[in-house]
Amino acid sequence: MVLRPNSLLAQLLAASAGLVSSAAVPAEPVAADRSISYRHGDYDEDALAQAPVDGSDRRYRVRTEQFRLLTPAGEGASLSVDLTHEVMSGSSPWFSVPDADGQPLQVMSGASIHDRRSEVGVGYQRTLADDREFTVSASYSAEDDYHATAAGLEWSRPLTAAIELGLGASYSHDRIDPTDAAEFGRIAQATKNTWSASAGLSFILDRSSLLQAGLQLTRSSGFLSDPYKRFFAGDRVLNEARPDQRLQGALLLRYRRALVERDASLHLDGRYSMDNWGVQSYTVEAHWYQTLAQDWRVIPGFRYYTQSESSFYAPFASVGELGRYYSSDYRLATGGGVSASLDLRRQIGAWDWVIGIERHRATDALGFGSGNDPGRVSYTQIQAGFDFRFD
Repeated sequence: MVLRPNSLLAQLLAASAGLVSSAAVPAEPVAADRSISYRHGDYDEDALAQAPVDGSDRRYRVRTEQFRLLTPAGEGASLSVDLTHEVMSGSSPWFSVPDADGQPLQVMSGASIHDRRSEVGVGYQRTLADDREFTVSASYSAEDDYHATAAGLEWSRPLTAAIELGLGASYSHDRIDPTDAAEFGRIAQATKNTWSASAGLSFILDRSSLLQAGLQLTRSSGFLSDPYKRFFAGDRVLNEARPDQRLQGALLLRYRRALVERDASLHLDGRYSMDNWGVQSYTVEAHWYQTLAQDWRVIPGFRYYTQSESSFYAPFASVGELGRYYSSDYRLATGGGVSASLDLRRQIGAWDWVIGIERHRATDALGFGSGNDPGRVSYTQIQAGFDFRFD
């Protein structure tokens, strides 16, 4: 949402720049001046706690380059262009087999996985009469075996001086052309369609605090299995099989408080989601934005996540136990994790320099139950870059 420069909400959210806003919550204000942003990211997964039965123990590593241009596009309007390029390499969990005690052991893919992904996105934002605002966006992403096209629309308007309503909708069409389809009996080509709708309200609680609440519904249909995941069924190894429909719902809450006397702000975020596959999850995040001397700013953060397993997840199955749907993908298993992050920023004239690190530690002990999937992911992620604003 675009806000008047002298509005309380604009002042309160001024320290929120850099946070990724959820589609189910009205977006935070976009700077009206021209700017160029660049980020380099390095994502590196830890090796498995226990060596795999087969395959490489070198997990995924992703190098990301992101570029953004934001510029005015007429009276009360702005245009953004986003470019992303990723280089991915390493191995990923393939399926699990039981050991002598019936505990799962991981089988990994080979370390020869090497892929690139490029994405371009554009967005147009315009303020209408009565401070109503709409944003339209579109993006296209391409990998060697995956193509995704998406479009979105957001609309917001103030209901009172202290309450604002935001609505959104998006659609994406994905096509996958798996490699080595004939060798592993994978599907040669498949598509997936995803629709999402959201609604949110922003409440100014007082001169220093804001509460946002949002609801998001997402429906996916088509080929929802991962063609590169296998499943051990006792006497054979099969391609995993998931339902061709998925309905997800999420409730999001955000709280922002400006602590003017400390030159700081507190950001709290919570998310609860559930779907018709039986997966429930909770996410809690906290960030502290602290301004220091000589235009330095430090942002420590903490994130907690936990989820239950899907109704058709199992690390493996015995002969004769196979149901209609089955998957040993760790992303559908019981699990959880904690993340700690630290960003350091320095403003020098029109330049805002950024460097940050995040450490995520996954553990089944933080999940809904006593899961034992060996493929869960711990990782380290760093980023560095700048924002440059010009007239």
